Amino acid sequence: MPQKVIYISTLFAMPEGIVCRISQLKDEFIKKFFYGDGTEFIQNGGSMNDLIRYRDFSDLTVTPEDIIENTAKVQKMFDNGKYVYDGVIVERTFTDNQASDSFENIHVRNVTENSQIDIESIVKTGCTLPISDFSEPVVLIYHTHSTESYIMTDNGEFSSDYPSRSDDKSINMVRIGDEITAVLESKGIGVIHDRTIYDSTYNGAYDKSRSGIEKILRKYPSIVITLDIHRDAIYYDDYTRVKSVAEIDGAKAAQLMIIAGAEGGNVSSFPEWEKNLAFAVNLQKSANNKYENLMKPIYFCNRKYNMDLTPYSLLVEVGTDVNTLSEAAYSGRLLGDVLSDYIKQNPKESEK
Repeated sequence: MPQKVIYISTLFAMPEGIVCRISQLKDEFIKKFFYGDGTEFIQNGGSMNDLIRYRDFSDLTVTPEDIIENTAKVQKMFDNGKYVYDGVIVERTFTDNQASDSFENIHVRNVTENSQIDIESIVKTGCTLPISDFSEPVVLIYHTHSTESYIMTDNGEFSSDYPSRSDDKSINMVRIGDEITAVLESKGIGVIHDRTIYDSTYNGAYDKSRSGIEKILRKYPSIVITLDIHRDAIYYDDYTRVKSVAEIDGAKAAQLMIIAGAEGGNVSSFPEWEKNLAFAVNLQKSANNKYENLMKPIYFCNRKYNMDLTPYSLLVEVGTDVNTLSEAAYSGRLLGDVLSDYIKQNPKESEK
């Protein structure tokens, strides 16, 4: 008899109390291992199922232990003189700033050449999703600019010498994707998180990520939504940078900005861009209804950014380079929460 069958048979033959204790010891060991060194867990691509199992998402404001530890390490570097603060950070909460179109709590900055937008009509029509079983892979999270990263300390200052990019997946955009993914999966949503670094060479990153996405979409045809997760950068001058924040449930969150594309100008072969826009507008409404000011105005432009690969594809900017990793990770969890609600509440009638 194969070894695995012998082991399972023996296990079921044991008294129930012993089996239960073995399970408890296993759980205690795994929990201690993962949370004794959360950074190592993320860097080594640990199972997202285990990450979900040992994290409590009832309070999304809670910062993961490894981020707290990393913040303390970076602060020590500043204390020891490795980095010196030489600039000021301005905090801003962007609401309808620079919006060209607004309806209720939805704001859009339309910079397309000739595409008009009727937000009220889009909201009234809604945007249902062709999803019959949301436990199958229905969301793809990826990062064209994977190495974009954040500062760690929140004291209103930055160092121009502190790196704004990193290959370390525990602190760059991949980590934000991990947070989004963990919340989605904890709520029963099937998600694929592509943790590939696509911008080790910056030029050509979108071509590289496109190739990766196409392979994943072929492998998982049930995927409906793709989200390319980035962060922004806003400089007033060499010594003044901006971070976008919203206070949500007593904690600072990095504001999110959806970028939605359209045909026009030099952009062609994007036939279903209106579905992407409808998805962006209705997701924005859901997010701001649940978490006021989480979202900056949608940036609507004549670009594709690989959003032509599915009719429900968006690029999302999570804060700026001077938001903290903690703030950005919190926003990732909030986005996962909003998106999971949206998926469950908006299936097409024929797919219910």
